[in-house]
Amino acid sequence: MDPKTVEKLETKIEEAIAEVILQMGLKRLPLLPARHTIRMMAKAAAAVYEGVAEDARMAKEQA
Repeated sequence: MDPKTVEKLETKIEEAIAEVILQMGLKRLPLLPARHTIRMMAKAAAAVYEGVAEDARMAKEQA
């Protein structure tokens, strides 16, 4: 995937994760993660998506 697209995806996922964590708050969650942790969660999610997209592209080429 294009690096700019990946970066945008990571940013949007990071925003979504942060929003959900803040909405749930400490009443439901055992802790509020650091911003760095949220960033790493977003990077991991984007990497999984990239892997799935690559697998789909390869499967399409083989078909």
